[in-house]
Amino acid sequence: MIEIKNLSFSYNKNKKVLNNINLSLDKGTTYILLGPNGVGKSTLIKCLLGLLKPQEGEILFDNKNIKELKYKERAEYLSFVPQLIEGNDLTVNEYIMLGRLPHFTIYPHQKDYQKVNEIIDRFNLADIKERITSEISGGERQKVAIARSLIQDSKVIIFDEPTSNLDIKSQIEILNILKDITKRENKASLISMHDINLALSLGDKFIFLKDETIYQICSKEEINEKLLKSVYETNIKLMNHNGKKVVIYEEND
Repeated sequence: MIEIKNLSFSYNKNKKVLNNINLSLDKGTTYILLGPNGVGKSTLIKCLLGLLKPQEGEILFDNKNIKELKYKERAEYLSFVPQLIEGNDLTVNEYIMLGRLPHFTIYPHQKDYQKVNEIIDRFNLADIKERITSEISGGERQKVAIARSLIQDSKVIIFDEPTSNLDIKSQIEILNILKDITKRENKASLISMHDINLALSLGDKFIFLKDETIYQICSKEEINEKLLKSVYETNIKLMNHNGKKVVIYEEND
Protein backbone atom coordinates (compact mmCIF):
# COMPACT_ATOMS: atom_id res chain seq x y z
CA MET A 1 0.00 0.00 0.00
CA ILE A 2 2.61 2.55 1.14
CA GLU A 3 6.22 2.01 0.25
CA ILE A 4 9.09 4.27 1.28
CA LYS A 5 12.24 3.78 -0.75
CA ASN A 6 15.69 5.08 0.21
CA LEU A 7 14.27 8.22 1.83
CA SER A 8 16.67 10.77 3.28
CA PHE A 9 15.88 14.21 4.67
CA SER A 10 17.86 17.03 6.27
CA TYR A 11 16.93 20.52 7.43
CA ASN A 12 20.45 21.68 6.59
CA LYS A 13 23.37 20.33 4.59
CA ASN A 14 25.44 19.37 7.62
CA LYS A 15 23.28 16.70 9.24
CA LYS A 16 20.64 14.27 8.03
CA VAL A 17 17.55 13.79 10.18
CA LEU A 18 16.49 10.71 8.22
CA ASN A 19 18.94 8.56 6.32
CA ASN A 20 18.06 5.80 3.84
CA ILE A 21 14.62 4.91 5.22
CA ASN A 22 13.00 1.85 3.64
CA LEU A 23 9.57 0.84 4.86
CA SER A 24 6.35 -0.81 3.64
CA LEU A 25 2.95 -0.46 5.34
CA ASP A 26 0.44 -3.24 4.69
CA LYS A 27 -3.33 -3.40 5.06
CA GLY A 28 -4.90 -4.60 8.30
CA THR A 29 -1.79 -3.81 10.33
CA THR A 30 -1.13 -1.35 13.15
CA TYR A 31 2.44 -0.04 13.07
CA ILE A 32 3.92 1.74 16.08
CA LEU A 33 6.72 4.24 15.49
CA LEU A 34 9.06 4.28 18.49
CA GLY A 35 12.32 5.90 19.53
CA PRO A 36 13.65 8.67 21.77
CA ASN A 37 13.07 12.35 21.09
CA GLY A 38 14.95 13.79 18.14
CA VAL A 39 15.34 10.61 16.07
CA GLY A 40 13.05 11.81 13.27
CA LYS A 41 9.62 10.34 14.06
CA SER A 42 7.76 13.61 13.40
CA THR A 43 9.94 14.35 10.37
CA LEU A 44 9.10 10.97 8.83
CA ILE A 45 5.39 11.62 9.38
CA LYS A 46 5.67 15.05 7.74
CA CYS A 47 7.38 13.48 4.73
CA LEU A 48 4.55 10.96 4.42
CA LEU A 49 2.00 13.77 4.60
CA GLY A 50 3.80 15.71 1.91
CA LEU A 51 4.56 18.59 4.28
CA LEU A 52 8.29 18.04 3.81
CA LYS A 53 10.07 17.06 0.61
CA PRO A 54 12.86 14.52 1.08
CA GLN A 55 16.14 15.25 -0.67
CA GLU A 56 16.49 11.59 -1.68
CA GLY A 57 14.15 8.65 -2.23
CA GLU A 58 10.45 8.41 -2.92
CA ILE A 59 7.12 7.61 -1.27
CA LEU A 60 4.67 5.45 -3.21
CA PHE A 61 0.95 4.89 -2.59
CA ASP A 62 -0.12 1.80 -4.56
CA ASN A 63 2.92 2.44 -6.81
CA LYS A 64 1.89 6.08 -7.35
CA ASN A 65 4.39 8.72 -6.30
CA ILE A 66 2.99 10.99 -3.60
CA LYS A 67 4.20 14.04 -5.56
CA GLU A 68 1.87 13.14 -8.43
CA LEU A 69 -1.30 12.80 -6.34
CA LYS A 70 -3.88 15.59 -6.27
CA TYR A 71 -5.48 16.64 -2.95
CA LYS A 72 -8.54 14.43 -3.28
CA GLU A 73 -6.48 11.39 -4.25
CA ARG A 74 -4.15 11.94 -1.34
CA ALA A 75 -7.12 12.25 1.02
CA GLU A 76 -8.39 8.88 -0.18
CA TYR A 77 -5.08 7.32 0.84
CA LEU A 78 -4.14 9.24 3.94
CA SER A 79 -5.65 10.90 7.00
CA PHE A 80 -3.80 12.41 9.95
CA VAL A 81 -4.41 13.25 13.60
CA PRO A 82 -1.81 15.61 15.13
CA GLN A 83 -0.77 15.58 18.76
CA LEU A 84 -2.18 19.02 19.61
CA ILE A 85 -5.71 19.92 18.50
CA GLU A 86 -6.75 23.57 18.51
CA GLY A 87 -10.35 24.55 19.16
CA ASN A 88 -12.36 26.60 16.66
CA ASP A 89 -15.86 28.01 16.14
CA LEU A 90 -17.29 24.81 14.63
CA THR A 91 -19.52 22.50 16.59
CA VAL A 92 -18.29 18.98 17.27
CA ASN A 93 -20.80 17.71 14.69
CA GLU A 94 -19.55 20.17 12.04
CA TYR A 95 -15.89 19.49 12.82
CA ILE A 96 -16.31 15.74 12.38
CA MET A 97 -18.20 16.30 9.11
CA LEU A 98 -15.02 17.90 7.71
CA GLY A 99 -13.65 14.38 7.51
CA ARG A 100 -16.17 13.63 4.77
CA LEU A 101 -15.09 16.53 2.52
CA PRO A 102 -13.18 14.29 0.08
CA HIS A 103 -16.45 12.39 -0.54
CA PHE A 104 -18.77 15.25 -1.54
CA THR A 105 -18.51 18.45 -3.57
CA ILE A 106 -20.75 21.17 -2.07
CA TYR A 107 -23.18 19.55 0.35
CA PRO A 108 -23.00 16.35 2.41
CA HIS A 109 -25.11 13.37 1.36
CA GLN A 110 -27.30 11.17 3.51
CA LYS A 111 -24.46 8.65 3.77
CA ASP A 112 -22.17 11.35 5.15
CA TYR A 113 -24.66 12.32 7.88
CA GLN A 114 -25.13 8.66 8.72
CA LYS A 115 -21.39 8.08 9.12
CA VAL A 116 -21.03 11.15 11.33
CA ASN A 117 -23.87 9.98 13.58
CA GLU A 118 -22.37 6.49 13.79
CA ILE A 119 -18.93 7.70 14.81
CA ILE A 120 -20.41 10.15 17.33
CA ASP A 121 -22.24 7.26 18.98
CA ARG A 122 -19.18 5.03 18.86
CA PHE A 123 -16.98 7.64 20.55
CA ASN A 124 -19.68 8.56 23.09
CA LEU A 125 -19.77 12.16 21.88
CA ALA A 126 -23.54 12.61 21.65
CA ASP A 127 -23.66 14.82 24.76
CA ILE A 128 -21.24 17.36 23.26
CA LYS A 129 -22.01 17.15 19.53
CA GLU A 130 -23.63 20.62 19.44
CA ARG A 131 -20.94 22.28 21.54
CA ILE A 132 -18.27 24.54 20.03
CA THR A 133 -14.91 22.75 19.83
CA SER A 134 -13.09 25.67 21.49
CA GLU A 135 -15.32 25.18 24.54
CA ILE A 136 -14.61 21.50 25.15
CA SER A 137 -11.63 19.97 26.94
CA GLY A 138 -8.36 19.03 25.27
CA GLY A 139 -9.12 15.35 25.77
CA GLU A 140 -12.55 15.73 24.17
CA ARG A 141 -11.00 17.59 21.23
CA GLN A 142 -8.53 14.72 20.81
CA LYS A 143 -11.39 12.20 20.58
CA VAL A 144 -13.24 14.46 18.12
CA ALA A 145 -10.15 14.77 15.90
CA ILE A 146 -9.66 11.00 15.85
CA ALA A 147 -13.34 10.54 15.00
CA ARG A 148 -13.02 13.02 12.12
CA SER A 149 -9.98 11.18 10.78
CA LEU A 150 -11.68 7.79 10.88
CA ILE A 151 -14.76 8.82 8.91
CA GLN A 152 -12.54 10.13 6.14
CA ASP A 153 -12.32 6.44 5.12
CA SER A 154 -8.70 6.73 4.02
CA LYS A 155 -6.62 3.62 3.44
CA VAL A 156 -3.90 4.73 5.84
CA ILE A 157 -4.33 6.62 9.12
CA ILE A 158 -1.39 8.37 10.76
CA PHE A 159 -1.49 9.39 14.41
CA ASP A 160 0.99 11.48 16.38
CA GLU A 161 0.56 10.54 20.06
CA PRO A 162 -3.21 9.95 19.74
CA THR A 163 -3.81 9.37 23.46
CA SER A 164 -1.53 12.06 24.91
CA ASN A 165 -4.40 14.23 26.21
CA LEU A 166 -6.71 11.41 27.30
CA ASP A 167 -7.35 9.84 30.69
CA ILE A 168 -6.76 6.11 31.15
CA LYS A 169 -10.37 5.12 30.47
CA SER A 170 -10.47 7.14 27.25
CA GLN A 171 -7.05 5.81 26.19
CA ILE A 172 -8.31 2.23 26.41
CA GLU A 173 -11.55 3.15 24.62
CA ILE A 174 -9.73 4.87 21.74
CA LEU A 175 -7.06 2.19 21.38
CA ASN A 176 -9.68 -0.54 21.15
CA ILE A 177 -11.55 1.41 18.46
CA LEU A 178 -8.34 1.98 16.47
CA LYS A 179 -7.39 -1.70 16.64
CA ASP A 180 -10.87 -2.79 15.61
CA ILE A 181 -11.17 -0.39 12.66
CA THR A 182 -7.68 -1.20 11.37
CA LYS A 183 -8.48 -4.91 11.31
CA ARG A 184 -12.15 -4.88 10.38
CA GLU A 185 -11.86 -2.28 7.62
CA ASN A 186 -8.48 -3.55 6.42
CA LYS A 187 -6.63 -0.26 6.83
CA ALA A 188 -3.04 0.46 7.78
CA SER A 189 -2.34 2.57 10.87
CA LEU A 190 0.95 4.28 11.68
CA ILE A 191 1.11 5.61 15.23
CA SER A 192 3.94 7.58 16.80
CA MET A 193 4.04 6.95 20.56
CA HIS A 194 6.28 7.50 23.58
CA ASP A 195 4.50 5.18 26.02
CA ILE A 196 5.96 1.74 25.29
CA ASN A 197 3.38 -0.08 27.42
CA LEU A 198 0.50 1.49 25.50
CA ALA A 199 2.34 0.67 22.29
CA LEU A 200 2.63 -2.99 23.28
CA SER A 201 -1.12 -3.18 23.90
CA LEU A 202 -1.93 -1.73 20.48
CA GLY A 203 0.68 -2.62 17.88
CA ASP A 204 1.11 -5.47 15.42
CA LYS A 205 4.48 -4.28 14.13
CA PHE A 206 6.99 -1.97 15.81
CA ILE A 207 9.32 0.39 13.96
CA PHE A 208 12.29 1.54 16.05
CA LEU A 209 14.20 4.61 14.86
CA LYS A 210 17.77 5.27 15.97
CA ASP A 211 20.67 7.23 14.49
CA GLU A 212 18.50 8.78 11.74
CA THR A 213 17.38 5.45 10.30
CA ILE A 214 15.26 2.37 10.99
CA TYR A 215 17.07 0.36 13.63
CA GLN A 216 14.66 -2.58 13.64
CA ILE A 217 11.15 -3.59 12.57
CA CYS A 218 9.72 -6.42 14.63
CA SER A 219 6.67 -8.07 16.13
CA LYS A 220 5.70 -7.85 19.81
CA GLU A 221 7.21 -11.28 20.41
CA GLU A 222 10.59 -10.10 19.11
CA ILE A 223 10.85 -7.13 21.46
CA ASN A 224 13.35 -7.77 24.25
CA GLU A 225 15.35 -5.87 26.86
CA LYS A 226 18.48 -5.75 24.73
CA LEU A 227 16.60 -4.03 21.90
CA LEU A 228 14.91 -1.49 24.18
CA LYS A 229 18.11 -0.65 26.04
CA SER A 230 19.97 -0.20 22.77
CA VAL A 231 17.34 2.12 21.28
CA TYR A 232 16.61 4.22 24.37
CA GLU A 233 20.09 3.98 25.96
CA THR A 234 18.65 3.71 29.45
CA ASN A 235 18.02 1.02 32.03
CA ILE A 236 14.78 -0.66 30.94
CA LYS A 237 13.43 -3.90 32.34
CA LEU A 238 10.96 -6.01 30.37
CA MET A 239 8.67 -8.14 32.53
CA ASN A 240 5.81 -10.57 31.99
CA HIS A 241 2.51 -9.86 33.72
CA ASN A 242 -0.40 -12.22 33.12
CA GLY A 243 1.08 -13.22 29.78
CA LYS A 244 1.67 -9.64 28.62
CA LYS A 245 4.95 -7.77 28.27
CA VAL A 246 5.34 -4.78 30.58
CA VAL A 247 8.18 -2.24 30.49
CA ILE A 248 9.58 -0.78 33.69
CA TYR A 249 12.07 2.07 33.79
CA GLU A 250 14.68 1.52 36.47
CA GLU A 251 17.06 4.06 37.97
CA ASN A 252 20.67 3.51 37.07
CA ASP A 253 22.86 2.43 39.97
